Amino acid sequence: MNHRISVCITTCNRLHLLREAIDSCLTQSLLPNEIVVGDDSTSDETALYVQGLAGGVSVPIVYKRNVPRLGQNENVNSVFQRASGTHLLLLHDDDLLLPTALRDLISCWEEHCDLIAAYGKQYVITHDGICDLDASEALNEEYYRAAQHAGLQDHPWMVGLVQQFPNDCYLIVADAAKQTGWRSFAEVGYGGEFDFGLRLGMNYKNFYFKDVYTAKYRLTNGISISSSSSDDAALQSYRILRSASLPSEAEAFRARRLAVLAPRAIRQAAERRQRKQAWEIYWSENYPWRKRVSFGGIRNILRLLLRP
Repeated sequence: MNHRISVCITTCNRLHLLREAIDSCLTQSLLPNEIVVGDDSTSDETALYVQGLAGGVSVPIVYKRNVPRLGQNENVNSVFQRASGTHLLLLHDDDLLLPTALRDLISCWEEHCDLIAAYGKQYVITHDGICDLDASEALNEEYYRAAQHAGLQDHPWMVGLVQQFPNDCYLIVADAAKQTGWRSFAEVGYGGEFDFGLRLGMNYKNFYFKDVYTAKYRLTNGISISSSSSDDAALQSYRILRSASLPSEAEAFRARRLAVLAPRAIRQAAERRQRKQAWEIYWSENYPWRKRVSFGGIRNILRLLLRP
């Protein structure tokens, strides 16, 4: 089969990490056909690096400096649209591909030629690149990336709902990625990753989880998108999931996922002084009494009571 793979990387002022991300692409056992970089940086540092690199590597690098900057959501859409491959792999600038990732993922199409997307497991690494095996196992278990879930997924709506479909390092048919796209920041805030996966699972079928490690997910400066107080990913994901139109068989999974998101959503709403939203989640069925009287629950109520 004539598959062409475009690795799409979005970056912003993190050249020291981008170097590692690009290196992980250039050391693949199956090289990509191109690397597409969307740069929201405020200096010329990344542009100079990519320009110097482009002539000395065997993989074409398609680079664009965004002026003015696009923001993460539109930057992802931009690299998707500029990619020429039949299959795309989104790679955040702080994450890494394992050396056989592209070969492992594209091989899934040899078994199921009509797949939409394939993805594997992620190692969790610290900001300095140290692998945390316990955290890796916990993350993959939480997101249904374990041996018992391997193979073609029976319920496509589930892959986005429980976030088995990962935040990045998935291989996806280009047309599906481009047609789905990320919604604007005004619509979904920092919940773009979750929203993309949820809509993808609702609109397509044939998703494949391969029970092998394919990527390293970096907790940049000790935080992740799902837990960082600098964004509203959990709050936006909670809102998106609450209002999503899902089949009746998905309701139990929706309830479980909302319960996972609720504590972080309350915290993020409180930090943004969205007190009404925070109280609504706090008193909802997704945040039961056992959580309200827990240490985390008491901290959340203090946030709500003490913040102006």
